[in-house]
Amino acid sequence: MTNCLKLSPYFVIWPDMSGRRSMDNLETRFFNPGMTTAQILALGEPLIEMVRLADQIDGRPAYRQSVGGDTLNALVAAARQGGATGYLSAVGSDPFGEDILALCDHEGIDRSNILVRPEDPTGVNFIHPHPEGRRFFYARRGSAASHYSVSDLPQGAIANARILHVSAVSLAISPEMRRAVLQAAKLAKDSETLVSFDLNLRLNLWSLDTARQTIAAFLPLADIVLPSDDEANTLLGTCDPKAQIAHFQRHGARYVLLKRGRQGAVLATSVDQFEIRAPQADAVDSTGAGDSFAGAFLAYLLETGNETEAARRAAIVAAGTVSGYGAIEAIPDRTTVLKTAV
Repeated sequence: MTNCLKLSPYFVIWPDMSGRRSMDNLETRFFNPGMTTAQILALGEPLIEMVRLADQIDGRPAYRQSVGGDTLNALVAAARQGGATGYLSAVGSDPFGEDILALCDHEGIDRSNILVRPEDPTGVNFIHPHPEGRRFFYARRGSAASHYSVSDLPQGAIANARILHVSAVSLAISPEMRRAVLQAAKLAKDSETLVSFDLNLRLNLWSLDTARQTIAAFLPLADIVLPSDDEANTLLGTCDPKAQIAHFQRHGARYVLLKRGRQGAVLATSVDQFEIRAPQADAVDSTGAGDSFAGAFLAYLLETGNETEAARRAAIVAAGTVSGYGAIEAIPDRTTVLKTAV
């Protein structure tokens, strides 16, 4: 069995042999090592993702390795739309960490503020897709990113950025990272850097009560809030989209983008609401769709200054993302999006 890494008697990893976004013969033409100013910064945990395949190998489950993590997925989407992006995080000094750094170089994401911790591992996420969605199993306890702390924050980079993007996962993975996220958001507000918050509620990381308390404390710092309707329902206890949007606006959100899957999204501003249609898509894996929507919205918001057009293009990006397996492989680039948006 060639090109296949055996991790145990129970499963094997089958790498991406398609050549799409391959790490072999790494291309770095989009990476400028001298770039120090990112307009869109994200703070969170990158992960190696093992996506279980429908086919088995020698009667055993097979997994396809890729790079992911909600905030990194968003940055990849933003970078492919032409955004100047940078990541605040940490990885282990291991092959998985090297894969993440290589991915950042390949996508043109400034990784000068990604710390490499020899004593800590890089987190791993196992994803089991199924027709109704997907299941997540994490191997991230004690990961390098979970030990990211306030003292690791690059204050100058945050002050110079136009948007800081974080998620509820960033708040959930550890007390150290939680404090870092809160402090980063405060630094951003002091510098008039917009704060973007993707709800990404993962109740296998914390209890609902803890999530509610922590998110309630964070929301006054957020200018842009991106919940899914299901997540908002769980967090707030209501499935009424108007009530969900009103809740986030009461906490000070300038833009609320309620993601509704195949039904598209609702964009709410302080003065109006807009229905954003979801383009038709041959969906095979919904992993990362919401993340790519978030990243694309931020990139196009900065480019156009038009939140409605930014959301419309973001919906195109999300539709493209679900057409392939994994969180980032099928994220369309700017050229594809603009052709579709015409």
